[in-house]
Amino acid sequence: MTMRGGSILTILILSVTILFGCEPKPQPIQLGGDQCSYCRMMITEKEFGSQILNNQGRAFKFDSVECMAAYDVTEESENHHSKWVPNFLEREQWLNAETAVYLHSETLRSPMGLFLSAYADRESAEKMREEYGGEIISYQEVKEVVKNEWLDKNEKEGHRH
Repeated sequence: MTMRGGSILTILILSVTILFGCEPKPQPIQLGGDQCSYCRMMITEKEFGSQILNNQGRAFKFDSVECMAAYDVTEESENHHSKWVPNFLEREQWLNAETAVYLHSETLRSPMGLFLSAYADRESAEKMREEYGGEIISYQEVKEVVKNEWLDKNEKEGHRH
């Protein structure tokens, strides 16, 4: 009886650990294999490939920060767990999109042409701005850029990027 109770307790502890210990994490992007969840283009550039994870851990992958932001603006976000962007300077490092710092520079092209790149901190973004020019913005401002320069314009023209 004691052995059986101990087994049940062990299973219960393991189950609770698995349930609460498994936060959704960014998934690797297969360059040339994964397709953008917004524009359906193939994801080919590691420094721009971004993703939104839902509460079940499913990754919606994007070829650019602007596609992720457009998806974030236009789709139901109630089930979004987190948003991730690659650090432009250290491409293996995922950054939380909400706290990353962005450079909006017309001389640093991104796949969909809104000139957005992500950085871990303002200092890194400032160094890139010295070289490429542009404006340092937050994720909220990224969404505004995407809405104003892309979504509203496309709505008037009747198509989606």
